[in-house]
Amino acid sequence: MKKYLYIFLHLPKTGGTTFSQHLIKNLKKDEIMSTSQLRYNLIPSNIKKDKIKAILGHATYYGIHKLFPNKTPRYIVFLREPADRFVSSYNFEMRTKEGANVPFWKWYKSQLKNEMVYFLDMKFRGKEGAKANLPRNTLPFFGKIFQNKKVYLFFQKIYGSYITFFQSSQKIQKRKLENAKKLLDQCWYIGFVSNLDRDLKFLFKEIGVPIKWKNQNITEKSKSFFKLDKKSREKIYNDNKYDKELFDYAISIKNKVKNKK
Repeated sequence: MKKYLYIFLHLPKTGGTTFSQHLIKNLKKDEIMSTSQLRYNLIPSNIKKDKIKAILGHATYYGIHKLFPNKTPRYIVFLREPADRFVSSYNFEMRTKEGANVPFWKWYKSQLKNEMVYFLDMKFRGKEGAKANLPRNTLPFFGKIFQNKKVYLFFQKIYGSYITFFQSSQKIQKRKLENAKKLLDQCWYIGFVSNLDRDLKFLFKEIGVPIKWKNQNITEKSKSFFKLDKKSREKIYNDNKYDKELFDYAISIKNKVKNKK
């Protein structure tokens, strides 16, 4: 039998915490490698490569399988409809961070647009990602100050402005989109939040862990601070046309697989 290595590319607010926590709970410690605190091309000496079954963490990237030449890689990614993903992120931040709530559109204005494309482009090029790999000794400090809604929003605005200023040309955006599509082409499995139950049951069965799972980081209906309407959804689509195109491309890949069965 082939020795499969399941590599999860964790795009924020796409059900990734639920997937990861279930594997952490049901696989042995020496069967999992977390990239969240690792630098690239660096594997701790206590990790036994032959036993690793899954690689998790926001810092996972395409190409990490080369560090495990005796295993067959299976890349996994989950995507979410772009407008729903923004609202989920907003509701989550308003629920978990301290301070007065910020109106959705004020919050939205400070967010990085086409983030799914930006994220997967980085992963395709082997980049760690701006939200990953903070040094351990800085985590308590940043974790504390980022708990405040206004402070976190301020840093989001700076980060989004920086990316927009240096990488907002259509030529650059289209190149990122093509890289993101290439990465999806390399993925063994593309899941969707809208089909989370079906996708997770399939994946857990393939990996060899119990298929009964518990949802993590979900916002209760009573704690939803913004709900989409048709006009809001259309605006988000217009502002994030490359993410929308990527999402539609992922659906087309999924449909092709279905038609072959």
